[in-house]
Amino acid sequence: MGFVLNILDKILGFDDMGSNAPVRENHSSEQPIIRTSFPAEPSDWVRETLEKIDDLDPARKKALEETSPHVEESNVRYSLKLDDDLEIFKKWQREHWRATFQQTLLHMIEQKGMSAPEFYNAAFMDRKLFSAIKNNEYYQPSKETAVACCFGLKLSLRASEELLRTAGYSLSLSIPWDRVIYYCLGHNIKDLNDVNELLYYMGEKCIGVKA
Repeated sequence: MGFVLNILDKILGFDDMGSNAPVRENHSSEQPIIRTSFPAEPSDWVRETLEKIDDLDPARKKALEETSPHVEESNVRYSLKLDDDLEIFKKWQREHWRATFQQTLLHMIEQKGMSAPEFYNAAFMDRKLFSAIKNNEYYQPSKETAVACCFGLKLSLRASEELLRTAGYSLSLSIPWDRVIYYCLGHNIKDLNDVNELLYYMGEKCIGVKA
């Protein structure tokens, strides 16, 4: 188990003492204010962000390339290529025991220096659901729950993809809901109220996980 957790540390960057190392923040355990309604018209920030999210749509990108074959590569294209360390880990996982979603999540919460209430409040998750996850090593979360955990931990896109993978999920740019999540994780938009505002104006389901 210790070897597996050390590997997870390397994946998630907790053993990196450089400028990209995660900072242990002073998290609040107070119940967050969850917005349940939004203005009739989106703000300028929302409009601009939704345009950038739409640019990630493969169908839209293909149509643009067909009508403008010489258009320059969009600067909003992201690379999902895994680095060498992660490739080595994935190969090792195929040949050896694999950490479950629950084990990975609890380890990450500990590494972030968060208490249980700090985490599940930030993830817009109720205590009952968190207890269900904590008490079941093989708990299978819904995709929404797994994504909420990524935001609760304020993970990077790369680390989020790794956590989602342990639950059997991935983000598809062809799916509007996934596209919003992908963009937010890749652009340091970690407050779920901001994420939900974008989801709302996209006509997608907002995140608010209950047991």
